[in-house]
Amino acid sequence: MSRAIVLQALEERRILRVTYALGGVRMIQPHAILRKPDGTELLEAFQVQGFTEGGVEHGWKHFEIARLHRVELGDERFEPRHDFKPVSSAHGVVIAGVRSTDQPDGDR
Repeated sequence: MSRAIVLQALEERRILRVTYALGGVRMIQPHAILRKPDGTELLEAFQVQGFTEGGVEHGWKHFEIARLHRVELGDERFEPRHDFKPVSSAHGVVIAGVRSTDQPDGDR
């Protein structure tokens, strides 16, 4: 169920409120889902607010989708960040991404 909500947030460019692993609540802007060679899916997102394990509240972070315990679609929308570059590599393949505002509906 979390994955479906993440995909909806990517499509609609909406903020997600998530609880990750055993940590607290975070507000994130989802930008892409990557699949690692072992099948693990990672959400690449920009955290704008909330819990942090490393002391840095804001910034780019990766979240294992299977470890997202609570995922809620926020009302707030966001524009894709200019510093986001979805890149497939040996570490993972981009399988879904946020749609930019200048992209026609049929393109992904």
